[in-house]
Amino acid sequence: MGSTLLLEAQEVSKYFGGVHACEGVSLGVREGTIHAVIGPNGAGKTTFFNALSGFYYPDRGRVFFDGEEITRMPNWRRIERGMGRTFQTPSIFPELTVHDNVALGVRSKAGLAFRARPPSGEQQAVLERRVDELLGFVNLVRFKERPVAELSHGSQRLCEIAMSLSTEPRLVLLDEPMAGLAESETERIISVIRGLHDRLGLTVLFVEHNMRVVLGLAEMITVLDRGRILAEGTPSEIAANEAVRDAYLGKEVLERV
Repeated sequence: MGSTLLLEAQEVSKYFGGVHACEGVSLGVREGTIHAVIGPNGAGKTTFFNALSGFYYPDRGRVFFDGEEITRMPNWRRIERGMGRTFQTPSIFPELTVHDNVALGVRSKAGLAFRARPPSGEQQAVLERRVDELLGFVNLVRFKERPVAELSHGSQRLCEIAMSLSTEPRLVLLDEPMAGLAESETERIISVIRGLHDRLGLTVLFVEHNMRVVLGLAEMITVLDRGRILAEGTPSEIAANEAVRDAYLGKEVLERV
């Protein structure tokens, strides 16, 4: 397990009127690890994710990335510094092809987006190689010229992961990557998440409800309940935690995984 904290949240709180969606949540994600955040519906997982990635600013607390405070840094600047993000519902351009969705991020990273002058032949060749490399990683090369709207839900999620990788992140945040997927598609996503860590050497923080996936992938698990941390530990520690069993998982759930 990595020894350096790449992402750190200190006492992060976020309120919506009188609702305390997130209350004093502290978390450290070590570089080179896969870290999961779990909890029942309404536990504050996505709110916390949004505070980490800059889509919300915390009402209290601080967030650090690679030692730099980013608490009120816009999300696009966090992306520039090496944070990638996916969403519960795939954030894609359905009318564009798979190739063009991924190419948008590749062009932006290369500083070639929104320019009147087209890239040179050499620049275009480099861009195309990068797009093909990313599509190869998520096994979507055969679909590159198809509109994303025509793909299965699982393939759309893979396309979004490729888009998040186009900005060359060090940390990838995945918000419920298995939501709504059939078992066969779930296995595809699991393989890609393992690849993010094992093949690309990236740090992964993900929210997930599928406990088989969480216990099989994560090196560290943080459990939220009603906006607060209920427990944190390794998969074996979480599986044995009575408070987690009672509040969220249920004894039967853990005994099946």
